[in-house]
Amino acid sequence: MLPIIQWLISLERTPPPTRRLLTIERTQGWSMLAFYPLQHLSYFRKHDLIPTALQLPAVLPSQSSGKPRQVTINVAAVSRWSSRLWATYVVLQLAHLREDRTLLIKKQRALSRLGSVEKERAELAHRWDRWYNELAVNLSFLPMTIHWYVSVPFSPSSYLTHNSI
Repeated sequence: MLPIIQWLISLERTPPPTRRLLTIERTQGWSMLAFYPLQHLSYFRKHDLIPTALQLPAVLPSQSSGKPRQVTINVAAVSRWSSRLWATYVVLQLAHLREDRTLLIKKQRALSRLGSVEKERAELAHRWDRWYNELAVNLSFLPMTIHWYVSVPFSPSSYLTHNSI
């Protein structure tokens, strides 16, 4: 969580070159800030590391009615929201790559007009290589992300019947 918070802080201190990139990265940061706690909560609950219902502390005097308040963890809902937040991040990363591509094309045109130095051309080629690598990685995440976004979480016992044992 701390690296995500640090990322969001650095994003505000040194914003990306375009407003659209700033919006994309902010939204990615907030989605990851919500994703990780939900993902961990889902994992802990699925492996019975935490109980199904958690008792909430009575913070305000008006809440202390003598009866402890509890919140029930719905693992399916937590998993579903976790998957949605991850899907948000992946789709936004593809939008980020699209914006990066636009910036790289502009840089390439500017360098071709100026008759740039070999060092700048090599650096631009390196940036294109990184862009293609990131595109491949994020496109490979997409099918899995779509699967978990639309699938209902399952338990292996739901696929077993008493006849298959």
